[in-house]
Amino acid sequence: MAVMRYCSLFLAGLVVFGGAVAQAQSTLGVEKNRLARLEQSLENKQVELEDIENELLSYEYKLERAQESLNGLRKEFEESRLELEEARRAHESNANSDTERRLTKAKHGFAMAERGVDSRSRRLEFIQSNHKELQAKLTEERKAVVQTKAKISAQQDKISQMVETMLAKAEESERRAALARSAKVEKPKPPKLKTAAIEKPKKKEVAPKSQPAPVVERNIDPELLSYVEREQERLSTLLADKDGENKQTFRNLELRPSGGERLPFEFLGKNQYRLVTTVEAGRQTYKINTWKFRRTIPAEDDGTRYVFVFDARRLSRPRLVMYPEYVLDSLK
Repeated sequence: MAVMRYCSLFLAGLVVFGGAVAQAQSTLGVEKNRLARLEQSLENKQVELEDIENELLSYEYKLERAQESLNGLRKEFEESRLELEEARRAHESNANSDTERRLTKAKHGFAMAERGVDSRSRRLEFIQSNHKELQAKLTEERKAVVQTKAKISAQQDKISQMVETMLAKAEESERRAALARSAKVEKPKPPKLKTAAIEKPKKKEVAPKSQPAPVVERNIDPELLSYVEREQERLSTLLADKDGENKQTFRNLELRPSGGERLPFEFLGKNQYRLVTTVEAGRQTYKINTWKFRRTIPAEDDGTRYVFVFDARRLSRPRLVMYPEYVLDSLK
């Protein structure tokens, strides 16, 4: 993170910052955690943006194929219309069993072609509508990514200014302390008087009462809550689909955090895999088979259990979803 280069300077300033150290450090910690949340939100938005781009590419292919299919059916429709007109004229000029059969066949062919054009037209309209919605969604998501990047930049500037202010105050405090030390005149210390040692009665040690562990209250970011809610809905809808293929590409799929042990995923169905494990704060790299995913874990989530969901439906660009497990309690 951009603020890491200030940490060593800030820690040096803490030595002379007096009683405001704890408060300043706490305030800085809150702002740094806010920055980490913004970075995490950006990563989630970029994953969603990539999904929309992939789906849009798929719909562009569907759109092209549907248009080609409709054009072909329209050609068949025109041919069947001409055949019907010709069969009708032939039957009207010289009616017999052959012309009647030809007319009946032409009518059936025309009706089938008309039905095919109508069906393909509706399908094309459906694909065009979805394609338009995806384009609007893509524009909206790109705008959200730009806005989040701007927020990250502003937060980085805010933290930088906070650190600079703290260091300036620390330097001023040290300068004043140095002046006070140089102006101070050392007074001779009075000699110590020897007194008889008086033994004080020993106090009875009382074992401290065990206190219950404090309950940590978390302020869940609305964007994170919305993201988890969408992902839960997406996964539930996907797994509830009885028509789709219940494919399992990997029999043994494992997650390997940076410097950590391998952890097995649980297969959910529809090429979706899930595990829950604790995470470490900071910029982390998670390796799943040959794929690598980089994510930011805020300091307040250090040691927290996270949910990992691996979407392997597109092996060319698989998807990793991850979020704190405690967010799920807010959705109940």
